[in-house]
Amino acid sequence: MKILKNRIFLSTLCIIVAAAVSFVLLPRFYANKDATVMVLRASEDIPAGTRIEDKQLAQVEVGKFGLPEDVINDKSLIIGKIAKNNIAKGDYLFPQKLGDFVADEKLDRIAENDQRLVTISVASAAAGLSSHLQSGDMVTVAVFLEGASGGQDASPQVILYPELHGLEVYSVENARTQDTAEVRERQSESQSSTGDPVPKAVTLIVTETQAEKLIQAEYTGKMHLIFEKRGVSHE
Repeated sequence: MKILKNRIFLSTLCIIVAAAVSFVLLPRFYANKDATVMVLRASEDIPAGTRIEDKQLAQVEVGKFGLPEDVINDKSLIIGKIAKNNIAKGDYLFPQKLGDFVADEKLDRIAENDQRLVTISVASAAAGLSSHLQSGDMVTVAVFLEGASGGQDASPQVILYPELHGLEVYSVENARTQDTAEVRERQSESQSSTGDPVPKAVTLIVTETQAEKLIQAEYTGKMHLIFEKRGVSHE
């Protein structure tokens, strides 16, 4: 009889527990799970390198349960940013998917200004301003022509084309294509003599017309850089 009563008691207890779970705990669990929030998603495929616009975003209602914490829901933090990788239609927007530039600030500025990059050879240490030239400097490119008229008595001449004044230096590299500014910095930090800070190639920011003139000069003469002023590097 005692065993029977214990079984009845245990059964009753199980029913009470099951009822509590069914009518108290489960509704609360599913209520939390089904709670919704408005989030932003891509309304279309957004290729990498695209500057994101308002029309490419859609606000949708989704369940809070399992939603990543770092999803961006503020349009002001998205519009105008650049997609760093491909974003598919329906994707959430995360900080790691967005950036301020397609490449970097300097290259973006060059593209927006419809400019070009052209690299020219430096014939000697003197032609490249020894180790003094750095990114952001403004220079004039002088072209040295040897026997320009083609005759035996033709005299060498230096030509200063109007188009090749006021060119901005993008980068300066040594014979191993190392950035000379980085070489100088390493040498000053470690007092090491490894690396050569003397330029062998200089990349300039130019227009299409200036690019044509520089390429022509590269194959018909020698170029010598004349320092104008120290500019501000946009890196």
